[in-house]
Amino acid sequence: MATTSKDLSTNFYSPTTDGNLVRNFESFTCVWLDQTIDQTDESRLAEQELRRIINHLFTCNDEKQCEQYIQDVTQEKVVLIVSGRLGRSLVPHIHDLPQLSACYVFCAQEKPHREWADHYPKVKGVFVDLDKLIRKLSDDQIDRDKLEESAQISVINQHSQSLEERNAIYMWFQLYIEVLLRMHHKLSDRKELIDLCKNTCTGNDFELNMIKEFETKYKPENAIYWYTRESCLYRMLNKALRFQHFDTDLYIKDVQLN
Repeated sequence: MATTSKDLSTNFYSPTTDGNLVRNFESFTCVWLDQTIDQTDESRLAEQELRRIINHLFTCNDEKQCEQYIQDVTQEKVVLIVSGRLGRSLVPHIHDLPQLSACYVFCAQEKPHREWADHYPKVKGVFVDLDKLIRKLSDDQIDRDKLEESAQISVINQHSQSLEERNAIYMWFQLYIEVLLRMHHKLSDRKELIDLCKNTCTGNDFELNMIKEFETKYKPENAIYWYTRESCLYRMLNKALRFQHFDTDLYIKDVQLN
């Protein structure tokens, strides 16, 4: 039996240090650490731009909280933006964590921070211009997404401990797809998927407009078009396949049939 959106939510929550759980249905999360975060119009506008690149954005002004958050992430890759002063202290502690994908340093003076940043390969640049930082992050994210997709070509968990276990997982997946193709879905299934996307993208006007278009124009024969279009649905489905959480079964069925 297919699982529900509640099951998906449970598996795809990311922890925060205050005990709350924040939904992230995608493969990347952007973390922004700066003591002046949310205090200027520039940073608030930048947050909107960043969410067009990586929907899940966690902002904080406390170094320890940020470090704990990154350490607790288990199912996503972290892209970090950090001020120069805090980065000098934080980056040495987290640089070798496998979940840290990249780091971008935003500061008032480039030269003194370039000196320490050059020792850490995951630091992709030191910037005094926030717009340039976002453009660089956006270009890099295209490459990271492609690399992530190439790693998801096989939905078999490569960490399986035996060939027999891998074969069992493969057979289970094939059976699951066969069941999906024979299932009849209700209109409420589609609404549930759309509501899930809306909740995930709350506050992200760019993605919400895409979801509205999907809600009004989607047809099963257009499933591949929507799958190949850059959107939160595309990223959610990729993550669902990667971790073998198939709550997006209605959509997976449409992709298989087209």
